[in-house]
Amino acid sequence: MISIKTNVPELDLENISLLKAAEILEQIGNEPNPTANEFYAQLAISDLPKEDHEEVILAAISIETMMNLDAAFEQDSLEEPTVH
Repeated sequence: MISIKTNVPELDLENISLLKAAEILEQIGNEPNPTANEFYAQLAISDLPKEDHEEVILAAISIETMMNLDAAFEQDSLEEPTVH
């Protein structure tokens, strides 16, 4: 697994959760929008400690949300999306 270290401990913990969530999502498959049940089943058979499950679930939601937003911006109706 990739290791990204910063000087901000909270950011480091969030990055670890994102990488763990991404690994579980990749194990499910490469199709967009996996179901929650698919994710929970894969999480249940993973070797992650139960105390990490909540953070990994939230990270997976973040990843899927970002991927859906990227797809929305690729539509023709948004020819020139603004960047703030």
